Amino acid sequence: MKNGGFFKSNWAYLIWFTFYFSFAVFVIYAFAQNIALSILITVLIYGLSVAFALSPAGEALARVLEGAKPIYTEQDKNYLLPIFDEVYDEALRTTPSLRQDIQIYITESMAVNAFALGNRTIAVTRGALYAFSSDELKGILSHEFGHIANGDTKALLIKLVGNGFFSLIVFVFRFVALLLQTISNALSGKNIVIFVISVVIFLTRLIIDISLFVFVFIGDVIIALNSRYSEYLADEYAYIIGYGEDLTSALYVISKLEMPGKLTFTERLKSSHPYTSARIERLEQLEEQQAC
Repeated sequence: MKNGGFFKSNWAYLIWFTFYFSFAVFVIYAFAQNIALSILITVLIYGLSVAFALSPAGEALARVLEGAKPIYTEQDKNYLLPIFDEVYDEALRTTPSLRQDIQIYITESMAVNAFALGNRTIAVTRGALYAFSSDELKGILSHEFGHIANGDTKALLIKLVGNGFFSLIVFVFRFVALLLQTISNALSGKNIVIFVISVVIFLTRLIIDISLFVFVFIGDVIIALNSRYSEYLADEYAYIIGYGEDLTSALYVISKLEMPGKLTFTERLKSSHPYTSARIERLEQLEEQQAC
């Protein structure tokens, strides 16, 4: 059974990164007035940023920010490493292109969670170790291997680089507009031309802010849609490598621990994960199809 793959699992991230790249070229061109030079500068900026984000140093920084630490105690090593190694072996059989140096880490959070970072990091929380059985942990880890196999972790880092550069450009625009607005306000009482300029600057800022709000909202919705789809593909990957039932059992545990509450329409649109019940339903359908 064929699963995801980088382009299938991360189409929205690639579209949005292309937009960020084009936007950066446009902004740099406004100053450089040379399209070839603008593209070259943008490629260099993005290339270096993405290279660092995907490098061992960038991944190590991400682990620090997420509080993911190596396994120190013998008890944790004796319990978690055999579970991890078993799932890793199955993932390598299905996806030989997986890196050979993926490591397991622990965060001391009591939230029931696990996540993957970059190319070589999978982490589980202390809460997950307490909440799940060993078989359920295998299901959870197989899901995270699915994210790495499908390139979801790489796409997320690339998106973060694009977001960061885009945010920096917006910050500069807003700072310059605020500075001009302040100067024009101070001089507006002395000159009608300055007053008109002040009004134009204010309206320009308003238009930019509204446009950014609409753009960011649409982007968040599209990215969230892609993220929910990626979650289904990672669940399917867990099923493919033989841990579908274990993941289903783990999701039942998660559904019992979730705090039920009605999400607003906007919150639902921006949610990065499908409903747990929907994920369980899809996994159970896969098991039924296999039984038939």
